Amino acid sequence: MQEFFEKLTDNIKNHDRIILMTHNIPDLDGMGSAIVFHEILKKLGKESYIVAPKKLINNSLIKAIDYLDSNGEVIPFKYEKTIKDDNDLLIIFDVEESEIVEAPDLLDEIKDKIVIDHHTKGLNVISDTILEYLDDKKSSTIEIVCEYLKYLDMKLDSKFYTIMLAGLYVDTNGFNLKTSSRTFEIASFLLENGADKQVEQSFLKISMESVLNMYSYIEKCVKLDKDVYLCTVDDKFCSTVEIAIMANKILKFEGVRIAFAIGMLSPSEVIISARSNGEVDVSKMMMKLGGGGHYSAAAAKVDSDNLEEVISKLKSILKGE
Repeated sequence: MQEFFEKLTDNIKNHDRIILMTHNIPDLDGMGSAIVFHEILKKLGKESYIVAPKKLINNSLIKAIDYLDSNGEVIPFKYEKTIKDDNDLLIIFDVEESEIVEAPDLLDEIKDKIVIDHHTKGLNVISDTILEYLDDKKSSTIEIVCEYLKYLDMKLDSKFYTIMLAGLYVDTNGFNLKTSSRTFEIASFLLENGADKQVEQSFLKISMESVLNMYSYIEKCVKLDKDVYLCTVDDKFCSTVEIAIMANKILKFEGVRIAFAIGMLSPSEVIISARSNGEVDVSKMMMKLGGGGHYSAAAAKVDSDNLEEVISKLKSILKGE
């Protein structure tokens, strides 16, 4: 990691402008990393922009952005069509799959690319990078960014530590998944440097109506195999966040080893969230559906208008077919 940070710093110094990007439909880990990294670059005296999200629907991220705005922090979002300079450095957070970055065209338009990610390596990875750090043992991309902050021995305003703590909490499902002793050390570092636990928790709160609605679907989840359960939302469109929360909640029940939640994201898109207790690599299952993720937490978005057909494919994957 030390060698990567040295090379990352050298590349930053050798570029006048840095463009920061994460995956489409961003979350607190990917976009939070970009936001914090912009602040790091600002302190290094570098101009930087964040590729603006086309879909901003993650409620926790929206709250975090509003929190920064109310505290006088303007996030430098820039739409991809206004970013044309091949001499820029493009740093991509929390995603290595070329098809699901926020602005795929930028991968061709900007020559110098760096990828920082913590997911299991997928199939359609970003090519021609000048540098990359991919470590699926890390809890989150936020953890890697925080390590870089420590490497630089740089201090930020406490509100950015709050953003990082929230991203860390979300990506580990409340420190229940993908954690190591280092993850807890990072959390402790963030708190020691002023992360506001009360504000962080306010990002994560959802309405009672939403929770009760989710449990109405969880109540009807079905057993697919020994210790494997599936929750289906089949009567409305739902967000990736809702589906992820349902899968997380099912996994917490006694006797559940693998949990799936599935629903329609739009009339032509099916979203699946997969969770495991750490005994099974669900990212490999999701890769077979065009997705990916981490060993114990993964997801896929399938272009289909037939929910039952995708469920059938999932069952076949479980059977090893």
